[in-house]
Amino acid sequence: MKASLSLLSAVATLTLAAGAAQAAAPQADQLMNGRSAYGVPAAGIQADKVVDVKDGGSLNIDCGQTVEFRDGGKSFTWKFDSVQHRAVNLAQIAPSGFGAKGFVVHVSRNEAEGN
Repeated sequence: MKASLSLLSAVATLTLAAGAAQAAAPQADQLMNGRSAYGVPAAGIQADKVVDVKDGGSLNIDCGQTVEFRDGGKSFTWKFDSVQHRAVNLAQIAPSGFGAKGFVVHVSRNEAEGN
């Protein structure tokens, strides 16, 4: 009986530890430090570009650029500092309720990064 309780306790401990490890693991769009793999919100920073997203579409930018996105009376600013230099669906980084559906930002290397 005592051995059964010890085994049950060990299994419960391992199950809880595995769950905690999964909860702490970064998502595909996050770096190990918890930040977005696409850059950072940049409220209060002068934007390099201002884009209205209401009609959908796409935008080509260089890594390191800051963009203010507008949708009617809503807006947010984002600095694209991406390690992977790939297309970003704006809905992945936009605040909740922002109409970013179908808008894609293509991030290229900047001149300082080389080819």
